[in-house]
Amino acid sequence: MAGSRDKILVGDVGGTNVRLGIALRGEDGTINVTNIHKTPSDQLPSLEAAIAEYLRPLPEKPKRAALAIAGPIKNGCVTLTNRNWTVSQTGLQQEFSFAKVSLYNDFAAMARAVPECSNTDFKTLNDGTPDPKAPILVAGPGTGFGVAILVPTQCNETNSWKVISTEGGHQAYAPQTKMETDILHILQEKYDFVSLELVSSGSGMDAVHQAICKRLGETYTQIAPEIIREKALTGDRACLDVCEIRAHAIMGALGDMALATGARGGVVLAGGVAKRLLDFIDTPSAMARYTNRGPKKQYVKNISVKLLQKPAAALYGVAALTMDEDNG
Repeated sequence: MAGSRDKILVGDVGGTNVRLGIALRGEDGTINVTNIHKTPSDQLPSLEAAIAEYLRPLPEKPKRAALAIAGPIKNGCVTLTNRNWTVSQTGLQQEFSFAKVSLYNDFAAMARAVPECSNTDFKTLNDGTPDPKAPILVAGPGTGFGVAILVPTQCNETNSWKVISTEGGHQAYAPQTKMETDILHILQEKYDFVSLELVSSGSGMDAVHQAICKRLGETYTQIAPEIIREKALTGDRACLDVCEIRAHAIMGALGDMALATGARGGVVLAGGVAKRLLDFIDTPSAMARYTNRGPKKQYVKNISVKLLQKPAAALYGVAALTMDEDNG
């Protein structure tokens, strides 16, 4: 029976939610994550408080922790991009007596989760013919916009994976219609730089909604994301524009990134916002933003696009990353 030495506390720490679980690799080589618990970040004073609350009822405490953090990691420390939390590797080790703490970029964990998922964890948006030797692009909006590249390698004659973390979500927003150009110009009145993340992520939704209301000559009232989606589905002009401009920005960016990374292994769309915008992403007009690449249209059309639907995927990914390190 596995003991606490084998178990790993795994976490997915974002601007919106904190997910924690216990990971263990089974005898068949698959990673199992149990006792998964999600808490909205707004309900927590700190990550340390979330971990303490999670560990308190466990009869056997894990000796290791591996956490996916939504922010750039430097010298064992990270400040979340969209939340005023600073996490220290050594601080967590000391506070919870962990023998080892590993911190990873959240989208590196999301990318590494892809090989650990089954076919039922994905929804196909665009059929293609994956090249098993080519990179896989994993990207999409949550509170921010994450981008990582999953590169197949070979180690001891078995398949393995290298993850390349990027800051691709901060690339410039690229409007393609007059309406989108108008929105860009309105946003530029307030922002020096209008990024893909600003237009398509959860953290930028209110800014986009305000800009659309200004363009339509309507009074802006802050509305919750789920209400915007519901009103968009009933044909409300402003809310429909909010959802469509964001969905088109996402799919257009995936097409650009697929070209830039040579992601002929496939494109995986991830992130909570992507799931909530599925009704607007899985449309001919949004898919045209992905495939419309001039002379390279067929190149991207042959690259599959799949939506990752597994809510706790990053927990499996962060477990795989730390187990990869153990295996050298």
